Amino acid sequence: MLSTAETATRVWILRHGTSTFNLEGRYQGCCDAPALTETGRRAARLSGERLRDAAIDAVIASPLRRAVQTAEEVLEALHDGTTRPPLKTDARLREVELLTWEGLSFAEVKRRFPEQHSTWCLRPYNLRMRSSSGEGRFPVRSLYRRARLFLSDLLSQQAGKSILLVTHGGAARALITTFLNLGVRYFHRIQQSNCGLSRLCFLPGADQAVLELLNDTSHLGEALPKLKAGKTGVRLLLIPAYFESPENCLHLLGAFERLPVDCVFPVSPAGRAVAAAIFRRHSEPPCRLYERNVENALRNVLKNTPAGRPCNVAVVAPPSFVRRVLQEQLGLANTATLLRLHRLGISIVHCPGAGASPVLQSLNAFEPQRSLSGAYI
Repeated sequence: MLSTAETATRVWILRHGTSTFNLEGRYQGCCDAPALTETGRRAARLSGERLRDAAIDAVIASPLRRAVQTAEEVLEALHDGTTRPPLKTDARLREVELLTWEGLSFAEVKRRFPEQHSTWCLRPYNLRMRSSSGEGRFPVRSLYRRARLFLSDLLSQQAGKSILLVTHGGAARALITTFLNLGVRYFHRIQQSNCGLSRLCFLPGADQAVLELLNDTSHLGEALPKLKAGKTGVRLLLIPAYFESPENCLHLLGAFERLPVDCVFPVSPAGRAVAAAIFRRHSEPPCRLYERNVENALRNVLKNTPAGRPCNVAVVAPPSFVRRVLQEQLGLANTATLLRLHRLGISIVHCPGAGASPVLQSLNAFEPQRSLSGAYI
């Protein structure tokens, strides 16, 4: 439990709801043509309801229409007829400027700009585009400069408060990786879905945050955050296990009702007890492996997954083992200073294979909504 919960600064980050361009598969960038869809409005209202117990002190949004519309729906649901704080906007929360791509379909960009598209996918920080004046720019590097400036002002002006930022997918990833001091090379290593909720905590005097929640979409009725179209590989579902009663994890049953789980790897007696409680609807789990061989078995699964739909692999293990998996897959030196695991959440790593880097899809999804300062390790 955080002993300084009252003085910590908590930053919630929400990506806007589904927009017209999201549905059409178009690059948005800083283009202000896309508007929120009705699906996006419903998701924004659900997000507001999810945040009612979060004691939000201020809401700051990107000035782009889809973000402002999302923030307005959130505020309406968040305060439910009571007096609400004014909505502020900050241009530094705008999406990455993709200049010549904005408004074009994903397929058209891939066809017309194959080299740039490849750079965007593999080394986005090296993507260079010409502006209307002919000047060369690096959009992702510019986005990170904005994020650093915003962070500096936020910590000086909103210290000790709980702040909600309503922004965009790329901007959210830049903010989160900047707040964690991970930098531009992690731009594509985390996911932020439409109306996915993330939360970071800054202790007094700290210049680096701790990530408490990433891309939780459970309030939208989704079993897990959606993968992008065409993504396959392995999805690791990491569930911390303790010697306490496994019934404490039964709220996770709903996450697996509509989700096929291909393998279950229980580690330690606590892992076996929790796995049995969560996956008891199976007559026997698809795969039972024990601590002495689970790491090798996991590596084999990651190497030999056949093409087709993603393979969902549940790992139910002590926190130290979960941290080791996160550290290895994400290339982090020390997850303890960056990621705070919740006793009752699921963390998800997507391993696409074919040489692509693993992506942290979610951290602590399905955490109990009233648990902000307790139950972390």
